[in-house]
This record gives sequence, C-alpha cells and structure tokens, in this order.
Amino acid sequence: MKTLKKINDGFIKVSEYAAIVLSAVVCAMIVWWAAKRYLFASEFYGAEELILALAFWMYFIGAYIATYEDSHINADLFTGMLKTDKGKNIAKIVRLCISLLAFALLTWLAWDFLAFDISMHKITVMYRFPQAWIHAVLPLSFVLSCIYTVAHIVQTAIALAEGGKSEAAQQPEALEQATDEGGNVR
Repeated sequence: MKTLKKINDGFIKVSEYAAIVLSAVVCAMIVWWAAKRYLFASEFYGAEELILALAFWMYFIGAYIATYEDSHINADLFTGMLKTDKGKNIAKIVRLCISLLAFALLTWLAWDFLAFDISMHKITVMYRFPQAWIHAVLPLSFVLSCIYTVAHIVQTAIALAEGGKSEAAQQPEALEQATDEGGNVR
C-alpha cells in the first residue's frame, strides 16, 4: 500500500507541475497573441486552437487534483449546521456518493466522446492534429476522479465506524476557532 501511495503522490506532484506549466504557457500565449495583434498589427494564426487545447488539459488536470484533495467548490451549508461528527461524516458520504455517480456518468460519456473522435478521425482546423489528443484528458480525469472519490468514501466510512473525526468534521471547527461569536474573522 505504501508503494501505491508513493506512486500516487508522485503522479499528483507531476500533475501539479504540469498544471502550473500549462497555466504559464497559456498566459504567455495570450499575451503574445494580444501583443502581435495590437502592438505589431500582425496575426498569430491558430492561437485560439493551441490555447484552447492547452487550457483544456490544464482544466481537467486541475479537476482530478481537486478531487484528490477533496477541494472542489461545494455549497456546504447543510454540513455546517450539523452538530455531531457522525452526522457530518454521514453527510459527507452522501455528498461523495452523489459525486461518484456523476463522475461515473461523465467517465462513460468521456470514453464515448473520445471513441467518436477516434472513429471519425476528427482533426483540428488550423494545425490538423487529432482532436483525440485534446480530448484524451477527459476519461483520464474522470476515471481518476472516480478513484479518488471512492478513496474519500472509504476514509470517511472508516472515520465514521471508528467514531473519529474526518476532515469534513474538522473543517467547521477550524472555522469556529477563526471567527468570533459575531462571525467576524479574528
């Protein structure tokens, strides 16, 4: 199990670096594109195509990293009202199970979409490279999101069974400690 954790930690670290590099490249390309257009009155043909492809990968790499960290944006008003750790853990398991169903559906759709790209030999307009290269990140992202969501469900179920606090149960306490009785940040 330690070996799998080391492999996963390395994979996540590489993914984080890839997302950072992709972000920097996308920003640089947008600046270069704008400079060429407005300062030099020339064009960077196909810039939209390249920027879109890189941004697509950046976004979906970020999506599975956020799933790994369990840091997706969510409206967690209900969990904050629960008083017991058991209730918070149960609510977290319900949220994660709903997320898992959504990720499973999206995984199936992503594989179908990628298969369509491959079977139709879809290519980009300007640079003529296969769109499957761009869309290959979809099933990767959603499969990893499914795996990480199952891992979070297991961790929370173990915490629930042991009567301990999961991360979801600890988050509202940290918020309470950081604010006063009026809800103002200390």
